[in-house]
Amino acid sequence: MTNVPKANLQLIYVSDMERSVSFYKSIFKTDPLFSSPRYVAFNAGGEALFALWTGGTSPDQTIPRFCEIGIMLSSNEAVDHLFEEWKGKPDITIVQEPRTEVFGRTFLVKDPDGHMIRVCPRD
Repeated sequence: MTNVPKANLQLIYVSDMERSVSFYKSIFKTDPLFSSPRYVAFNAGGEALFALWTGGTSPDQTIPRFCEIGIMLSSNEAVDHLFEEWKGKPDITIVQEPRTEVFGRTFLVKDPDGHMIRVCPRD
């Protein structure tokens, strides 16, 4: 049997593990699957993991970001509902209010280290 490579880990560098774990626990509404002092992983569904890492260079918020963390929801209405839930949270920075793109409703927020998070409907 041949192993077929899959993208099943999204790893982001964070500057303050405690702050980032608290942030992602809040938006994912779940505890991590695995925790260590420099690496924390959340279940992202199926085999996929979303992980935080402090073992490398800390994120520099002055450097432009060219990738996004994606959270896909079941519908356009679910996207708008989550925006309404998140817009009042002081630890979430709104970058772009909901708007309609070719793929549906979407909005952007930033995490504490400046990582962009896009919420949109499932493809």
